[in-house]
Amino acid sequence: MPLFAVITTPNKIELQEKPDLVPNAQEVIVAPEVAGICGTDLSLFSGDYQIPLPLTPGHEFVGKVIEVGKGVNKSWLDKRVTGEINNSCIAYNSTSLCKACRVGLPNHCLKRTVLGIINHDGAFAEQVAVPVGTLHKIPDSIPSKTAVLIEPLAAALQTFDLSPAKPNDAVVVIGCGRLGILIIFAAILKGLNPIAITKSEEKRYRALSFGVQHAFSPNDAEKEIKSLTAGLGADMVVEATGNPEGLSLALNLIRPRGTIALKTTCGIPAKEFNTTQVAVDEICIQGSRCGRFFPAIETLEKHQKQLSSLITSIHPLRDVETAFQAAKTESKTLLEINSSEK
Repeated sequence: MPLFAVITTPNKIELQEKPDLVPNAQEVIVAPEVAGICGTDLSLFSGDYQIPLPLTPGHEFVGKVIEVGKGVNKSWLDKRVTGEINNSCIAYNSTSLCKACRVGLPNHCLKRTVLGIINHDGAFAEQVAVPVGTLHKIPDSIPSKTAVLIEPLAAALQTFDLSPAKPNDAVVVIGCGRLGILIIFAAILKGLNPIAITKSEEKRYRALSFGVQHAFSPNDAEKEIKSLTAGLGADMVVEATGNPEGLSLALNLIRPRGTIALKTTCGIPAKEFNTTQVAVDEICIQGSRCGRFFPAIETLEKHQKQLSSLITSIHPLRDVETAFQAAKTESKTLLEINSSEK
């Protein structure tokens, strides 16, 4: 029987054998080859992001379609794919769409489940069921281990789709972990000159290697940003740590009528938030999460050598507990599940 990594209670994940999955109508069964552990997975594991348990996490994956359900074209069989995470009316090709899907907001479908996060088991398993409408074929030119980066890269690109910035804008990225470094990469692709803020000296060096001109510690950030902006503050601050102190720092760095982009889903609420400052300085706060896969796939295909350098370790599914511990400190940790790569 296939193996599934299951979070049973906070800080406890175990392997369980279960019967083969059977696809529902408009679903396929994928045998994941490789899957990535992200900050959301760690927050689910720790219990900071509270969701119904037990749950198999994992939403960054690449695998092969091994079975198709009713209504799915059999040409999907044996295709190497990844999938978007929002299981919406449109993803299931429903003939009765909810209001969100009718107005073009399928990522906010009123009936949605979210792969490996909310009411739908994910890809840290030898089998995962996904609706056919979420699938994207992987180009042969992109190895599976690199293609795992498609979902987080799409999320990074979405930052600037929802919060456009101009080349001369001062754009600060707080947090240079898994997602933060991809946001920096996305900003540079758009001709911006991002400034990195992180506690880690190692991550500051990595940000510099990715092309930022300046990288500071949080302790020096306010002084340095004000110096670089003639005292005004940054035009845009991307908060990519998900911690309440990151949001407080962002408020200290942003200029009046600037934009703070919130990028993480760590589940930790900000208990103190200066709404008066937001109103007085007319600050825009923009959340964003999932992005479009087609631009991410094209971008990854062009820049895969640079981006694949983010992957720091690969662990077999049977060592999922070790992999989760490694992911707490490493750049990008992967689980190898049904790998066909040599």
